[in-house]
Amino acid sequence: MSNNIYAEALTQAIAQARLAVDEGGMPFGAALVVDGEIVSLGRNRQIPDSDYFAHAEVKALTDHVKKPYAKEAGAVLVATEAPCIMCCGTALVSGISKVIVGEDVHFAGGLDVLRNEGVEVEVLGNEECIAMVGDFIAEHEDRWNFFSA
Repeated sequence: MSNNIYAEALTQAIAQARLAVDEGGMPFGAALVVDGEIVSLGRNRQIPDSDYFAHAEVKALTDHVKKPYAKEAGAVLVATEAPCIMCCGTALVSGISKVIVGEDVHFAGGLDVLRNEGVEVEVLGNEECIAMVGDFIAEHEDRWNFFSA
C-alpha cells in the first residue's frame, strides 16, 4: 500500500469499525477513494439497524455511488476485512477497479470473485485489523455468530 491516501483510508475504515462495535455492531469499516480522495465512509450497522444488508462496504458505496464507475476511473474500495459475496457484488456493479483489504485471516470473503472479474485485490495482513477482529470474536462471540445461526 504505497499511496498515503490508501493508508489514511484504512485508518479511517478502522475508526469506522471501532465505532460500529461501540454501536453494538460488527468490527467492519470501509472507505471509498476516488481520484485520490476519500469520498465516503461506511461501517457495519446490521445489528443496530436490524438490517441484514447494512454492511460497511455497501454503506460506503451507496452513500456515494450514483452510477457505476468506469473501471479506468480508479475507484478504490478500502475495507478492514475481506468483503462478503454481497459486498463483492456491490463493488462489481459499482465499477470498483481495486479493493484493498486490511485482513482476510478471520473471514476469506469473496476475494476470488473480485479477482475472477478483473478487480485488482490487495490484502495487507494489517496487524491492527487482525487483532481488532480477533479481540472482537473473543469478547463478542454472540455477535460474531449472530448471522450464522
